[in-house]
This record gives sequence, structure tokens and C-alpha cells, in this order.
Amino acid sequence: MKRITALLLSFALLLLLCACGANTASGGNASSGDAYASWGDASAGDAYASSGNATGVLSLSATPASSDEPFFCVTLESSRLYAFPASGGEGKLLVDKYANCFDQDGDSVLASFDDGSVARVDIQTGEVEEILPAGTQLFHRVHAYSGGFVGEYYSIRESKLYLCENGKEPVEIFTDRYFGDVRVIRDTLVGSDYSNGANRIIGYALPSLEQKWETPLDAYCYLSANDDDLLISNSYDGFISRVDPSDGSVANVSGAVYANDSVLYAYDGAYLVEGDYKTNFALYYLRGDERLTLDLPQAETTRYVASARDGKVLISCSASVEAGDYGWTTATTYIVLDMESAKLYIVDLNGLYSELFADGDFPVMDSSTARKPLVQNIYRFFCLDTGYGGAEPLCSTTHGAWLNIADKKADIALLAAPTEEEETYLKEQGVEVEMKLYGGDGLVFIGNSACGVTDLTLDEVRAVFRGEITNWSELGGADHAIHVLYRDDQSGSQRLFEKMLFKDGDVPDYEALGFKRLDEMSTLVSACLDDPYAIGYSIMTYLNDVYSNEALLAFSLNGYSATPENVRTGDYPLGTKGYVVIRSDEPEDSPARRLYNWFGSPLSDTFLSSCGITPLSE
Repeated sequence: MKRITALLLSFALLLLLCACGANTASGGNASSGDAYASWGDASAGDAYASSGNATGVLSLSATPASSDEPFFCVTLESSRLYAFPASGGEGKLLVDKYANCFDQDGDSVLASFDDGSVARVDIQTGEVEEILPAGTQLFHRVHAYSGGFVGEYYSIRESKLYLCENGKEPVEIFTDRYFGDVRVIRDTLVGSDYSNGANRIIGYALPSLEQKWETPLDAYCYLSANDDDLLISNSYDGFISRVDPSDGSVANVSGAVYANDSVLYAYDGAYLVEGDYKTNFALYYLRGDERLTLDLPQAETTRYVASARDGKVLISCSASVEAGDYGWTTATTYIVLDMESAKLYIVDLNGLYSELFADGDFPVMDSSTARKPLVQNIYRFFCLDTGYGGAEPLCSTTHGAWLNIADKKADIALLAAPTEEEETYLKEQGVEVEMKLYGGDGLVFIGNSACGVTDLTLDEVRAVFRGEITNWSELGGADHAIHVLYRDDQSGSQRLFEKMLFKDGDVPDYEALGFKRLDEMSTLVSACLDDPYAIGYSIMTYLNDVYSNEALLAFSLNGYSATPENVRTGDYPLGTKGYVVIRSDEPEDSPARRLYNWFGSPLSDTFLSSCGITPLSE
């Protein structure tokens, strides 16, 4: 079992026993089409109205025998879509790109990806059928039906609903109304509508969108659907009711239901529900009058249903764990609830990428200062988030990292190309290297927003660093002397700056010009924050990852700002290239070689993009 399991289980498991008082919000049987028109006394068997419900704890048990059949679909490793057996273990990578959302339907799964594509994947064979090509539409939820799917898109400003029939382009539907909840079950689209002071749920036939029924409610309810159940729950009175999707008729569900219970999953008369803030949103297993608190890690833990199928629910339990100089990382335990047998057990989910260093043999990484945020994120992904451990990155500047590769103090490094001096040292040490391009970045000139200038030309930048332009007013800004900052000649950013700006080799004498030298990139950036009239330079991703301050100004060059997109297109004139480097004699299965080969994979491209770096290839 993973070390991460032991880590999380070291948290105190606070067993939240549910203390239930009498709840009088019980109603008589609802007639078809007019649910909850009136509420009377609780009838026999409606245990949510009584105070004598059985309570207790559903404890963790041993993991059952393994199964080879993929069961759960779940996203992990930067939202890669996997299928896992019910008992965990090695997962099957279904699609190697970022999945926004998915809907598992039997032995296939429908998934929407961040490139705007949608595909249906056969879980058994791994066969991928493209439904919509890249660039079509982003979806945040998808609901499969026999002839296609219904997709939801939402943002802070808008919410849209699309009908996507097989072989056709998505069509936006119900543009004149808003549904609070949307579910699809048995080729019926169900939406909850609370407009104009009315509460109702409405069913529409798919794909015709002909209204089949409308059921009024006298309270605001939550709508949920899973497997063959369509359910509504009332957050105020404490009830769960089952809805027949064919005609909208509602039948009360008897059992140990409390006010503020939210239904997460239902199967054959058993329910997984979530409590409210008074119980720290604890999860409960309900069957009849029995109400059991799930024995889950509770302290500082976020719990949610990651996947569910055929009466088994995969629950993700995540907690923030202190990681020393790396701040905090997230530790996750996966636990399965078997709704039929009422068993609760821990499973390990082993993904393709996170297992690269399962033996804790992560290589010693080094890098330039500008790449420090990136290598720290890589270390967090492979070592801290998995709990496998490994050597922390060195991050000893560009020149220092080249020396460490030559001296075999580092196994792999992220760097700019070597200088003649560094190439000579490698030869002296008898070390040959392999290096490949992994991503693009940008050299950025920075200052303070108080200077009054936002855009510079390359000629103007050269004139400033040659001492030919000395006042911000000459550039259209404040009438004040320009304070020029630079780095030491061994820093990667300084070498890059001189290589890109002074290609003819006519490098100015900064000291003779009275410019101020700062040995650390962080101190140069801080100086620009503190001095309204300073100018210096840094690396785009370093700034984006480390600094967020309105006073810090990144000048656009020749009218183009330093963004990954402008670097990719070449519009930004000072785009840069980064290389990953290993020694040529690294064995094929060495840790350094495995990480080297990881660069260029679809996941590494997603990872680089999330860090603000434009993925590139040779």
C-alpha cells in the first residue's frame, strides 16, 4: 500500500456520530404531477420523522480480492482519464490529455477535453471514437444518452446548455431560461426551474426536446441522478424522493434522512448522503432506518465522490500536508464504498506517470534560477504528491548546474545552452551530454508601473542599456533618471540578455556606466518593486509563478506583451528556448533517463503549459 495511505491514516479519524433530533418535515404520498402540495403527519416507516433511528459507524475493512475488469473511470495526473479495477491497482490510461469532465455509461465513457474535443472510449478495448474534433466546444459537464449527449458550459458570467446529437455540431438550447440542475436519465433531460417564485422540475424527451411532464414543488430541492435513479432532496425539511423520468411522478423514500442531507449516490434502496457544516460535511450510509457514519479521514480533509458505478462508489479524501520549503502539498487516499454489502475499504490507484519513481529513486535535478519554479513543481508532482520521496532539486544557477552535470553532482538539469567555457569544462571532465528542447519562454524587461511607460522597442532597450537614453521622459514617461539594473555575468538571464540584445558582441561596460549589479534574480525583481524608476530583466515564467504585484511592470516589446501565446507564434521578439540535459552514459532505465524521456510526452506538455511555458519540440 502506498506511503500516502499511511500518511493520511496518521490523521486522527474523528468518528462523527450523528445526533438526530425529531424532524417533523414529513409528508403524505405525493400524487403524480403535484408533489408536496401538502404535508401531513409522518406515516409508519417514514423514519426520517422519528428520533429513534439506528446510528453507528461503518468501519474500514480489508480490501476484497482483486478484479481484472476495469470498473471506475477517474481523472488524476493533471486530469488524465483512467479506468481502474474495483479493488484499485494499476490503471488503464484511456486518453492521454486533459479531461474537463466525463460521463461513464456502462463499458464506455464519454469525455470532454480542454482542447474542445469530445470522445467516446471503450473501457475494455481502449478504442477511442472521436465525437467532436478539437476546437469545437469546451464543456464542464456532459450527460450521455443513447443518441448523443447534453453538454453544460458555465463561467462567472454565463451558463449554456448544448444538445449534441451523434454526427452533428453542438446546438445551444434553452437560451431563454436557466436550469439550476440538469440531469439526463433514460433519454430524458430533466431540469430544475426556480424562476418567478415557482419551484418545479421539467422533463424533456431527447433529442426532440418535447416537454414530457412538469412537476411543481413547494420547496427548493436538489436534483441528482445516478444509474437508474432520479432523486430530489429538500435541504430544509429533510426528505429524499424518487422521480419517475417517464412521467415525473414522485414517491417518498423512507429512511434515516435528516434535514440538510444531500444525496450523492443511490443504489437498490441504499443511499450515500452528505451532511451539512454542523457535521463538517461528513458522509453517511443510509439503508432503511440504519444511518452509519463513514469511517473516513476527517481532520482537514476534503471528501468528494470521484466516480461511481453498479453500486460501488469511489470516494476521494484529500488533505493538505506541510512540505517544508515547498509549503504544502496534497495527499489523497481513495476509499471504496460497496453500497450492496455495506463495506468500506481503501484502494491504491496507480497511474502511468506517477509510478515512474514509485521506488523513491527520483534523480537529482538541477536548474537555472529561472527554472526553479518549474523543477519544484516537477518534484512536487513526482515525489511530494505521491508520497514516494526523492532528492530535492538543487537549483544552483545556470553555470552551477552545468558544472554539477559535469562533476556528476546532478543527474538531470533544465538549462539554457552551454557557453564555450562550460563546453570546455565538460570536455575536461570527459563528460558527453544529451540535450533536447522542451519548452519556450521569454526574456522580459521589467520596471515599476510608476515610470509612465508600458511599451518599448528593442532599439530603445539597447539605448537604455548603452547609456544613450537616461531619462524616462525620453521614452514618454516621467521626468526622472532611469535606474538600470543588471545581473552577474554567470547568471543565465544575464547571458541570455547579452546574447539576444547585443548579437554583435558590443556589450556595454555596465559598471563604467554606473549601473547597479544584483546577484540574485529575486533581489532584482524586488528592486523594481521598490524603485519607481528602475529597469531590469527576468524570465517570463519565473515572474508569473513567483510574483503577483500590480506595481511590477513587464514592458511589452514592439507592441507585443510577453505571453506564452506570443512566444509560440514568434510575435514576442525575445522568445527563448529551454533544454533538458543528461549525461550520455545514463542507462536506459535509470531515473534520469526516465525523467528525460518524460519530457515530450503529452502529460509533460500539459504540465509545462500549466506552468506558463510553451511546449516545444526539436
